[in-house]
Amino acid sequence: MDISFEAIEKAEQRIRQYIIETPLLQSFKLQSLLKWQAPVFLKVETLQFTGSFKARGALNKLLHLIEKGERPEHVVASSAGNHAQAVAFGASKLGIPATIVMPENAPLVKVKATEEYGPRVILHGAIYDQAYEKALQVLKETKNSVFIHPYQDREIIAGQGTLGLEISKQLQAYGVNPGDCDFVIPIGGGGQFSGTACAIQSQYKGARFLGVVADAAPSMALSFQAKKLTIAESRVRTLAEGLAIKNPTQEMFGLISKYASDVSIVTDNDISWAIFLMMEKIKLIVEGAGAAGVASVLAGKSQADVKRPLVFSLCGGNIDLPRITNIIERGLIFEHRRLNLEVKIEDRPGELSQVTKVLGLMRANVLEVSHDRLTSDCAPGQTVLKIHLETRGAEHQSEIIKAVSEAGYQVKVTES
Repeated sequence: MDISFEAIEKAEQRIRQYIIETPLLQSFKLQSLLKWQAPVFLKVETLQFTGSFKARGALNKLLHLIEKGERPEHVVASSAGNHAQAVAFGASKLGIPATIVMPENAPLVKVKATEEYGPRVILHGAIYDQAYEKALQVLKETKNSVFIHPYQDREIIAGQGTLGLEISKQLQAYGVNPGDCDFVIPIGGGGQFSGTACAIQSQYKGARFLGVVADAAPSMALSFQAKKLTIAESRVRTLAEGLAIKNPTQEMFGLISKYASDVSIVTDNDISWAIFLMMEKIKLIVEGAGAAGVASVLAGKSQADVKRPLVFSLCGGNIDLPRITNIIERGLIFEHRRLNLEVKIEDRPGELSQVTKVLGLMRANVLEVSHDRLTSDCAPGQTVLKIHLETRGAEHQSEIIKAVSEAGYQVKVTES
């Protein structure tokens, strides 16, 4: 399978009235954090309709079918979330009934958002591949229906490629030649990567494209390294569910191989740290897949050249609030701004106030405190205080621990 620049240009004309031209922001803050010698840009596709780039491909596919006189009576799709919303959004706009199959562990925010567009939503299987098989079954059972594949489709890829057209135009407005840039683009199925790369490389031969996959589904990176399709073991749960494609296809591997200079692998810890940093320092909310590119450079896993302008695709922003809460807490602990202590005291009136007095003198903010009288570490007449503190950094934490210990208490740092 191949994709042409002409197909991407036609896609841009088709979908123009249905999508937003999302901003390309130059980030001086991220450039400083990364210690990058050249400008750093963020394509903020999180602001797209449905919160991700997927609306581009789904709309182009549906409009292409209508243009050919093949308007579907019903469409079927499978997705971990963003493609589901995109197909539901496009079908709703064009008045086409839809059935969407999503994995049972798909983020609730994505399931709810998909349902709001009005399709029938079926939750099935633990991973995307199982949802895909179920969608094919629904397709067979539904007369005159058309399956909208999330990535292995020329019109889907051409639609995603309109990202590349926008980025090229926007970079030139900054006075930057796209051919001089490194583009870091997450890879799930590969539609965004191959479409965007085709759109840019067709005009600017010096451009480099660096893919990123999650370690939960590393097959595309391992295939790139081995120079042949390699299916690796994958796991169900990952922060980047949009990248959790267990079995990449030979066709998409061929497209990735054509354009990629490298494909790196990031962990959930890498992604979590990138999401945290993007929220606190850059003031942008991104989901796991959307943060994967930033994660790869932050973790030193990307082969991007520090002397070349760097462009990140923030391809999705659909993330559950409970997950954000967990990521923030983990990030604060990593930055030594949260501290969990266990302090053994005598179980008698006034002891708690003595401990909190020490903490107050050290200007530590107590967020939560509880007693544990039943732990095996306590003798009768003793209790363990479990204290959750807000602190100013590693040095402050060391000072707090020292002060509590010097006050005569046994103190232990815990993870939670």
